[in-house]
Amino acid sequence: MDETFIEARRLLAGLISGQVDRAEAADWAMEKIRDESADYSSNAVLWTLLDRLAGADLKQSPESYLHGVEDFEAWLTDADAPL
Repeated sequence: MDETFIEARRLLAGLISGQVDRAEAADWAMEKIRDESADYSSNAVLWTLLDRLAGADLKQSPESYLHGVEDFEAWLTDADAPL
């Protein structure tokens, strides 16, 4: 399994448990997305996971986030689904 995928899963699990800060996960994912030399976009599952993690800290208002634990759980389920 790809190390980037493993780290993305770890960050997502940390978001679910509350042990990872949303901004930390989003910043990490954005770094990966911006790294064109890595060609993450060629792996649809990983690219989707990175894209979702990059939005983990988006807010819908000053007091609430766009995505919550239920979303993070669904993202993890999607990432782990067999192809």
